[in-house]
Amino acid sequence: MSFEDLINKNADRLNQNDMQLVSFLLRNRDTIGELKSTEIADRVYSSPASLTRLSKKLGFSGFTELRYVITAEAKEQDQVKKNHTEALIKDMNDTIKLLSQTDLIPTVNLMHDASHIYLYGTDWGEKRACNLLARNFLACKMTLYTIPSITELKWLLPTLHSDDLLIVISYRGENVELNEGLMSLKLRKVPILSITPLSKNSTASRADYNLYYCSTRLDIQAAPGIDYNFFSPLEFVVDATFRYYLDVYGV
Repeated sequence: MSFEDLINKNADRLNQNDMQLVSFLLRNRDTIGELKSTEIADRVYSSPASLTRLSKKLGFSGFTELRYVITAEAKEQDQVKKNHTEALIKDMNDTIKLLSQTDLIPTVNLMHDASHIYLYGTDWGEKRACNLLARNFLACKMTLYTIPSITELKWLLPTLHSDDLLIVISYRGENVELNEGLMSLKLRKVPILSITPLSKNSTASRADYNLYYCSTRLDIQAAPGIDYNFFSPLEFVVDATFRYYLDVYGV
């Protein structure tokens, strides 16, 4: 069973700190074998004991065994020649399949009935998707307000009401500052829609409604260890949501 399969199988047992560790391990699987547990813990502001507890939750005797599995998987994947074009096609096809199995009626009903709709994207690609969604809905005479940064989002949070809607788009879904704010909205019954990759993440768990897309991490030789993600599947989900709204409300 792969590391990702183990995460999904034990997702209900993992807390927010566990998911931050998991996110780091997934993003850095190629270099995990070179790092001590103390170095890994320092980078995610955690502790070696937390790594041990996470390992045992996933069924391992300790972090040494978990690290062996992760590094072995990374080496096996490196032996397979990657075709980035095929990866994009697979991501798009998987996203289309996923979306076709999703009931979008609750999402578009929520958008139609909301007094105000606010959009927040955690990074450049996510903000671009927010701008695309806001631009499309102008054709329906609807104004969606984009929030430029976490600072402005924190300003806005106390003013939101249960008849408003916050749409959050995040690639990792593990921003602590953001997720603390989302929890406060959840307690006040303010609706939240998350759009994230298909994985267990804290942002999605705090949202009332979820849309997902598939995204394969690219390993680019000229930029080793740097996250580089194409956002075509994300923008497809955004565009499909708008088109579904048109189909339901006929505007």
